[in-house]
Amino acid sequence: MRSTEERAAAVRRRARELERQSRARRGRIVGILSAAACLLFVVGLSLAMPGIMAGLPDGGYAFSGAVAGIFDGRGGLGYVLVGLLAFVLGISVTILFCRIRLRSQKDREDTEGGDG
Repeated sequence: MRSTEERAAAVRRRARELERQSRARRGRIVGILSAAACLLFVVGLSLAMPGIMAGLPDGGYAFSGAVAGIFDGRGGLGYVLVGLLAFVLGISVTILFCRIRLRSQKDREDTEGGDG
């Protein structure tokens, strides 16, 4: 027969395991939704590009210097927009990997704490 301390320890272990499973499930859901949102964004942008290109004046895309200028007739704003989008993407990826690292460290600590 188990003592009260052993039963309490078993309950704490089970609560930690349920919390870990819940975090893993939330992480999977967030990952799937993020991938779906990115895919929708890329597909939407690719579907919008013919309309953007049709709005350019004839020969506006003839030389490679106007590649980022497709978002605006003046060109300068297009470069700023592409730079800003690249910066935001870099920040997003950095935050994502930091959160993944912190979560894995917490899971590792929970696993080590549950053994003792």
